[in-house]
Amino acid sequence: MTLGDDNKESMLSGNTSTTGAALKDVLQEAQCQGRITYGVYQAVKTLEMNPAGVMLCILPEDNFQDVTLHIHFTLLEAFCWENDIRLIKVDSASKLTRLLGEQAPRHDNDIAAGRALRTQDCNCVLLEYPEQNVSDAESDMLEFYKSTCELCPRPIVTLPE
Repeated sequence: MTLGDDNKESMLSGNTSTTGAALKDVLQEAQCQGRITYGVYQAVKTLEMNPAGVMLCILPEDNFQDVTLHIHFTLLEAFCWENDIRLIKVDSASKLTRLLGEQAPRHDNDIAAGRALRTQDCNCVLLEYPEQNVSDAESDMLEFYKSTCELCPRPIVTLPE
């Protein structure tokens, strides 16, 4: 799946709704392939073991009701910046949960290993690199990150409803 030239230009120019649709495709593709880690604690374990294997770290912007979680996010962001891990913020944890909660776990152990979703675990999502080549949609997301990494403040991607 690839974006058309108009959509790609719109995404790279900072249109976060087009980027949100592309991110949705990337997340669903990775979820089908079992390349997603859900939750802050599972993400930290993955980052500790294999930071080079992480393609994207996705954090929702609206998830700061819990002070402890906010501290974890701050530390996780710092780790990502320090280790050159791409970090993308999305507009809503509830949208991310709805987007990723559509599929059932592939195996019973996936929930314990952080590869399957629990309702509260969309506060942090890691997307690992595929074993084969990255798809066109994934390369478009990486290009979006590259084109916006110097912007301050960084854009917040609007996920589709």
